[in-house]
Amino acid sequence: MKDKLKLFFNRLGASCSKASSWIHEKFFYLLSHHDFYICFVIITILSCVLRYSVFDCIRGDYTNFLKPWYKTIYENGVSALGYTIGDYTPAYYYLLYIISLFKFDPESMQVLYGIKYISCIFDFLLAVFVYFIVEEITKSKHKALIAYIGVNFGITIFLNSALWGQCDSIYTAFIAMSLYYLLRGKQRKSLICYGVSFSFKLQAIFILPLYIILFLRKNLKFRYFIYIPLVYLCFALPSCIVAPNFFVRLGDIMMVYINQSANSYQQLTLNAGSLYGLIFTNFKEEKFISAFSVPLAIALIGTFIYFIYRSKEEFSKTTYVKIVTLFALVFPYLLPHMHERYFYVADVVIIVYAILNPKKIYVAACALINSLIGYMAYLWGISFIPLAGDSSRSASFRFGALLYLIAIIVVSYDLFKEIYPHGLDDQEKEEENIPC
Repeated sequence: MKDKLKLFFNRLGASCSKASSWIHEKFFYLLSHHDFYICFVIITILSCVLRYSVFDCIRGDYTNFLKPWYKTIYENGVSALGYTIGDYTPAYYYLLYIISLFKFDPESMQVLYGIKYISCIFDFLLAVFVYFIVEEITKSKHKALIAYIGVNFGITIFLNSALWGQCDSIYTAFIAMSLYYLLRGKQRKSLICYGVSFSFKLQAIFILPLYIILFLRKNLKFRYFIYIPLVYLCFALPSCIVAPNFFVRLGDIMMVYINQSANSYQQLTLNAGSLYGLIFTNFKEEKFISAFSVPLAIALIGTFIYFIYRSKEEFSKTTYVKIVTLFALVFPYLLPHMHERYFYVADVVIIVYAILNPKKIYVAACALINSLIGYMAYLWGISFIPLAGDSSRSASFRFGALLYLIAIIVVSYDLFKEIYPHGLDDQEKEEENIPC
């Protein structure tokens, strides 16, 4: 009996040894041949865990806006889409309607989870297309993976969707798609994706100057711009069809962004480290400043567009990213009445910029810290710079606005150094020598 047991355990040990060797061999085979994809999956799983860990958090925007909008749709069904529920375009309300089909009670946490699930899905879609953009430019899967990680774990990016429940990842994901297809030379797809982005949020105009510049340089056909209003109209049609009056509802939808601008907050800055956060107190109203600040911002942005389009240099794919980065930074910095969330597009594209320009990673740090300061103030009511009294918040916003200004200056210098390698004066001399 002892001999049989000894033989059994010897054979068992031999089998375990062989199994261990087989597992060891297969593990390192998979690791050596598929390590990239294993890393990709692990990063995705960890980012899911990170987001889910803050799903229970509730903030004022959900209580005051998102939940009442959902409740209206839940109680009235598809007919609710034919009315003005809030100040968003119909595109977002269609997503709330999809959630309502699951019959989640408006007071349940399932509604909050559903809203956050949608935003987080677009988080990953955004990260994937950022990956594609970096891979398209660098031809490096590893640099693209770094970009994917940066977007998945960008603190303001996951706070925006998973904790706050905001939808900025949706329109920004379509901006990323638009830029990717533009880099691939697929202009029709690019403008269609941009039209989808614009159909969700007005802040999509932050990258519109890139398309204007390419049109002025005869690198983009004018007929493709028609896709922007066409896509917007396509998103409007379902709401108009279920409305009591088709044309009245259509008129309301066409006026959404105009009404948003006209009825926007009067404060110069709302938790945003913008130019006005650098000068004025947070949430301070200055009607005189507001009156001329928008024309001033448009004039400055127009100046950037003018000098960029007049460059005689060929624009590379990296140049496109630099242009997008510049305007994503400049728009929310110069315009008044900006919220902290309006830096979202810049938070994403600055990651791409840093990967393409590793020596300028501090620029990304400057921009992201400024954005984070606003999130800290709104989400937790804490200041980045701990000082006594209310001065800590003002000091924090001014510090962030100063960092952001440094980022704008560096990106501007980097771009203009590339497109005007010999300076503006040399280009003017070249133009004077061109025979008529």
